[in-house]
Amino acid sequence: MYYREFGIPARIAKCTTVEELETQVKKYNGIKNCYTSVYVFTDEKEDGKTNYESAMLNTIWFDFDDIKNVDKCLKDIRKFYRRFCKPRKIIPRVYLTGGKGFQMNIDFHSTVELPNSMKRESIKSYLKHLKKQYFLSTLDDICINNSVSCMRRIVNTQYISKIDKSPTGMWCTQFPIEAIMKMDCNELYALALEDNARIIPPEKSAKAQRHFVEFLCDQHDIRHTVSNGLDYLLNEITNKGGSIKPTFSISNEYIKPPRACVLELIERNIKRGHSSHEENNIIATEIINAGYRDIDIHFIFESIYDEPAGEWGWYTNDQNKPGRQIIQIRQKALNRYSNDKLIELNICKGDKCSCI
Repeated sequence: MYYREFGIPARIAKCTTVEELETQVKKYNGIKNCYTSVYVFTDEKEDGKTNYESAMLNTIWFDFDDIKNVDKCLKDIRKFYRRFCKPRKIIPRVYLTGGKGFQMNIDFHSTVELPNSMKRESIKSYLKHLKKQYFLSTLDDICINNSVSCMRRIVNTQYISKIDKSPTGMWCTQFPIEAIMKMDCNELYALALEDNARIIPPEKSAKAQRHFVEFLCDQHDIRHTVSNGLDYLLNEITNKGGSIKPTFSISNEYIKPPRACVLELIERNIKRGHSSHEENNIIATEIINAGYRDIDIHFIFESIYDEPAGEWGWYTNDQNKPGRQIIQIRQKALNRYSNDKLIELNICKGDKCSCI
């Protein structure tokens, strides 16, 4: 049995065919907000309820939301596309929900076969990793935690106001990545004012699938090389089992994982688009001592300022070439700031901070 859930947004039906799902959409579109499960499921529990652990993992779904400023969602998507998708030639599917956010999928070449007991935590951990690695401040934590049981807004359906329960005039609309990278939010919303009935088929990516599987290998301390086939790696992951280890677990005399309070500082400064000289020094010494590559350092500072490098010296217009300030910190072999200094500067909250 293969089925998707349909919801308004409460889950009210299980659809075993595309035609059944379309029937539900025709019944409720324009009356209720229409949702469907991100994944197809293959099993039910004994009481007839959905067995979410039976999800077929053929995609990774992202939900970007910001009630106050949807521009931040668009900025996160563009950042993720430039840094993650484009270098791997991954073409994501991107949707303006019609409300205050975007949905995005990166699609696998084939279904990733994992034991049911591992699926929920695998998707959840991967999304948490991507959010942290690429500073995706608007990637919704609730949806990350819901993992395989998430519901998504159905494309080409009307957005219904939560206040007066009537259509707002906006439609959930899919856009090609070229439009997402070029148009601003006002232009995208203008195009979402009518149903364009456009559905862009997924472009399945072997590289996206490989990245996900190799992430799971890293989480389970499984060695892998480019010569290892996916079936072999998935078999190793299945045999390994157990819980997934936390990220930033490597620490020795020379390489120290970045502290939570400094990572929070980075995220705050990305959100506000500014960072003082002192804060830049804190960030730079922290990530240099954590062994970050030039391309990663460039990404962080470019994300904060979101503009050409200029003469400040924290990054250059070449992502592989460090800025003048970064070069000087390395030449002087500067250590990262002490905990006492971070407390003095009100970056660390002392005993209440997880870095202590």
